[in-house]
Amino acid sequence: MKKHIIFDVDGTLLDSEEAVLLSFQETLYRKTGKKTDIRDLKYALGIPSEAALRQYGFPEEEIPEIVDFWGDLTPDYRKFIKVFPGIRPLLEKLKENGARLGIVTSRNAEEYRRDFLPFGLEGYFDTVICADDTLIHKPYGEPVKEYLRRENARAEDAVFIGDTVYDMDCATDAGVDGALALWGCASPAHIRADYYLSCPEDVFSSFMLEPDPLKEHKWLKWAMELQFIAQAGLTYSRDRFGRERFRRIQEIAAEIVSCNTPMDFEQVDGLFAGEMGYQTPKLDSRAAIIRDGKILLVQEMDGTWAMPGGWVDMDQTIKEKSTVKEAGEEAGMLVAPVRLGAVQDRNRHNKPPYAYNICKVFILCEPVEGEFEKNIETLGREWFTLEELPVLSEDKTTKEQIAMCFEAAADKDWKVLFD
Repeated sequence: MKKHIIFDVDGTLLDSEEAVLLSFQETLYRKTGKKTDIRDLKYALGIPSEAALRQYGFPEEEIPEIVDFWGDLTPDYRKFIKVFPGIRPLLEKLKENGARLGIVTSRNAEEYRRDFLPFGLEGYFDTVICADDTLIHKPYGEPVKEYLRRENARAEDAVFIGDTVYDMDCATDAGVDGALALWGCASPAHIRADYYLSCPEDVFSSFMLEPDPLKEHKWLKWAMELQFIAQAGLTYSRDRFGRERFRRIQEIAAEIVSCNTPMDFEQVDGLFAGEMGYQTPKLDSRAAIIRDGKILLVQEMDGTWAMPGGWVDMDQTIKEKSTVKEAGEEAGMLVAPVRLGAVQDRNRHNKPPYAYNICKVFILCEPVEGEFEKNIETLGREWFTLEELPVLSEDKTTKEQIAMCFEAAADKDWKVLFD
C-alpha cells in the first residue's frame, strides 16, 4: 500500500495532448513561418515549455518571450482539454480511504492556475509542485524529492504516476515507484516502469489494497504453500516413498488450518485431498444484473445478500453456461451475458481470506424474464440501489464490487479491470 500518490497533470489527470501540440504547432508557425507535422512535436509532452523550445532549437535569449506567446495562445485551445474519464471518482475514492495526494507538473504556477484550476480538481490535492518550485526539472527527480520534503514522506511510501518516459525517469531518480498511465501514454514501448496501469481504477487496486491479504494470517499462508507443494508432489512423483512424504505434508497443512479455524481435521483434509493435479486458482463467476439503476441480489441461506453466482463447473463456459445457469438457479432469472466487467483475486477484495486462491469474474448481464422459485441455495431475490444495499455476504460480494458493476454498466467504453 502507498500513503502518498503523486500525479502528473498533462496526459495523466487531464487529456491535454491535442491542445498542447496544436498550440505548440501554431507557436512555431507564427515564430518561424514553418508548418511542423504535429507527430514530430510529441517530444514536447511532459516537459516544461522552455525545455521544448530549447529542444526545437530556439536561442536561449528568445525563449522567455516565446514561452509567454505560447501561453497566450492556450485559451484558444482550452476547448480541447478535458479530464480523463474515471479520474474524479478515483480521486474521491483515494481521499475517502486516507491517501495523501500530490501533483508534480512541468507547468509553472501561472500555467497551473490558468489551465488546471478551471476543472475543479485542486481540492483533492494536498501538495502541488510546479516547474518554478525547483531549479531542476523532469526527467530528474528533484520535483518529486521536493514533494517528499514538503510532506515529510519516505520514498518507499510514495508512487509517481505519469504518462511519459520523463515521468518514469523522474520517479526512478527520486527513488520512488513509477507507474505508467497507459490511458494517456502515446506508446509504452521502451518505457520502463514499476507498474503499468491500464485505467484510473487500477490506481486504487494497485496502491490502496493490501498487496499481501494473508499478511496477518501467516499460518494460512504456510498451510497454502504446504498444500501446493504436497499436491504438486502427489501429482508428479512416481516414487512410493516420496508420495508418502507428500501426503504427510498435506496432512500437516490440514492440521495447521484445523487448529486455527472451526473446521475439524477431517473436513480440511477432505478439502485438500480432494484436489487433484497441479494446483491452480478456482473460478467463481458473478452475474451483475442491472436494470433501471438497481442491481438484482439473492438472499443467502444465512440471510445475507450477494450477486448470483458460484463455481464454474469443469464442463461449463463462463458466459453461456455458468453465469446463465447460476442466475437461473439462484434468482430464477434468465439473463443475457453482455460483457466482462472485472477479473479479481478474491483474497484481495473479499474477507475472510480462504486457504486457496479464487479468481472472481464479474459478468454484466441484461435481465430477460423469470420468477423466483424456491430452491436449496437461496431464500429470495430483490432489486437494490447502491444507496440502499442490504447486509451483504462479503465473502462473496462487497459494496465496492457492486459499485464497480454499476460503473461498468453505465460506461459503454468500460475497460475490464483485472488484478
